[in-house]
Amino acid sequence: MTDNVGLRLCASLLAQGRVLGVGLGASASEIDRAFRGEYVEELGRGGLDARRDYGLIELSLTKKSEWVLTGVTLQLHRLPGNPDLLREFHRDSGVAFQPYTAWRELEECFLSAAPDVALQCVQQRGFLEYRNPEAKVSVFVVDDGTERSEWPGHGEVWSIALG
Repeated sequence: MTDNVGLRLCASLLAQGRVLGVGLGASASEIDRAFRGEYVEELGRGGLDARRDYGLIELSLTKKSEWVLTGVTLQLHRLPGNPDLLREFHRDSGVAFQPYTAWRELEECFLSAAPDVALQCVQQRGFLEYRNPEAKVSVFVVDDGTERSEWPGHGEVWSIALG
């Protein structure tokens, strides 16, 4: 198994439902402390929902009495075709990723961290979704026979979603 910090971050997210120390319900100030670097923010209709796109990670927020985190998506499919994104995320977070993440390596790392957690698996339109319902996290794995290119191929992780 390849030893890399990005793989361990993915396994930790799948096991615990937290990324860079924040999870669902985190405040905007907690998010700002955890996530460095530039982002694009889009407000939803009515101004009660927002999306922050940091390149590799997208955050969903909802305004209640204050802005709170309601979802996180780790967009691993953006890495192979964008070496600048790999460098920027490493610079901003200290976490280094490989361009591709094999599901079998992530599963092995996850099982060593959370051996008692059973994942649910559902097949859907060219992907396998492996879900940890306790942590509210899903891993989407390419399952359509495509070969690796500037996008992940068969058996590689497309994205990981919390929420």
